[in-house]
Amino acid sequence: MSSSTDTDQAKKLARAERDWQSMQRICHDFFHGWRRTVQDRYGAEVAKELEMSFYQRIGEGTGKMFLDRGGKPDELEKLVRSLVRASEVMGEEAHLTREGDDVLLVHTACPWMDSFRATGAANQCQASCDHWFQTTAKTISPKIRVVTESALPAGDASCTRRFSLAL
Repeated sequence: MSSSTDTDQAKKLARAERDWQSMQRICHDFFHGWRRTVQDRYGAEVAKELEMSFYQRIGEGTGKMFLDRGGKPDELEKLVRSLVRASEVMGEEAHLTREGDDVLLVHTACPWMDSFRATGAANQCQASCDHWFQTTAKTISPKIRVVTESALPAGDASCTRRFSLAL
């Protein structure tokens, strides 16, 4: 490849990265605009109820997609690996670790913390994520358990969720 072609390719990749980061911010703005509109019109309690309903649907879709793409109900590592990838796509920093038969999903940084804070709802993101992961797991199999062991909004160093199979 010529130097000119390499430079053009690098510029295209940089632009694609900027565009993707912009799309992430737009999605956050869209979500928070919806949440604030509901809260202003119907109150905080209804807004939280609808937010949980929103994450219920997202979790059901995530679980169904996992199964539709060939995931099996007992493949915890494959499930958590797909959740790590989804997290990375959303601009989060995440990885998985294994502890015996359990698989941990560990988030060390999350832009949702900043967007919730910027919209006056600091540290209110955990319930939404917890509901998403719980619903995803339940949609895949009633045997999958998810326990939140630490949370960034609580001041912990990570959001850590333990995925295990009930015996």
